[in-house]
Amino acid sequence: MKFDETAATDHAIAKAYVSFLVERRLDDDDAARAEFCRTAQVAPKLLYNNPHVNQIASIFAKRTNMERVANMTVREYLRYHYYYVHQAYKYGIPEMQQTWLGHHIIKSPEDCWVYQELLYATKPDIVLELGLMFGGASVFLANILKLMGHGEVLGIDITFKNLKHDPRDAGNITYLEGDSGSARILDEVARRCEGKKVFVIADSDHEKEHVLKEIRLYSKFVNVGSYYVVEDSLNDLMGYHPVPNEGPLAAAKQFLTETDAFIPDLRLPEKYLMTLSPHGFLKRVK
Repeated sequence: MKFDETAATDHAIAKAYVSFLVERRLDDDDAARAEFCRTAQVAPKLLYNNPHVNQIASIFAKRTNMERVANMTVREYLRYHYYYVHQAYKYGIPEMQQTWLGHHIIKSPEDCWVYQELLYATKPDIVLELGLMFGGASVFLANILKLMGHGEVLGIDITFKNLKHDPRDAGNITYLEGDSGSARILDEVARRCEGKKVFVIADSDHEKEHVLKEIRLYSKFVNVGSYYVVEDSLNDLMGYHPVPNEGPLAAAKQFLTETDAFIPDLRLPEKYLMTLSPHGFLKRVK
């Protein structure tokens, strides 16, 4: 390939350089640029001063993960985290999936840290988990409660087909299989939670109407000073599932118009900057 320096466009040179890197499986560095300029007979100044070269470098540069994300906006980082960590198992890189003692856990590290802080502060008798998926979060929560020396996890899911562990392994986990809105499940939860301090984490179907139904049904078990956490309200902000339908954030906001017993805790859960549940940590105040 030979470029006429008077006719070659920035765009054409950038496309040719990208093809060069891809075909040879090279990173963008000085050696690669020099070789491209030599073989394509492009003046180095036309590549080094190309307005597209920084974008090319951001894709092909060999960097640490920190270098990769350092210049991202918060929104770009959240999208990166969603696909490469939060749900890495789904997108072909299971080794990147967040784990707790070997158990896949579909939460952010920042939220997990916040959970242990809130659990220690509220000291619930029962952490009621709506939606289980692999069960890794149940193990994490149960382990934190064990370290505290108090409390157990009560988990509910419509099916156990995705569970990757036996709840008996943790010792302080009980699972109920069935529809969270059914009278059978509600009666059993009421029996187990009677007279107990309860902390609820809702992470099941993310469609607004389902989330709102669960809040209305299960918020009554939450004690003053404790929390009902509507997880993954970030979905509404970032355009994740269930977009284009409304999701958890819309449900939380509607619920707050129906009661003055809960307020959104907008400070503590977000003190580590990132949370998957903005406006979703609902604290009972009366």
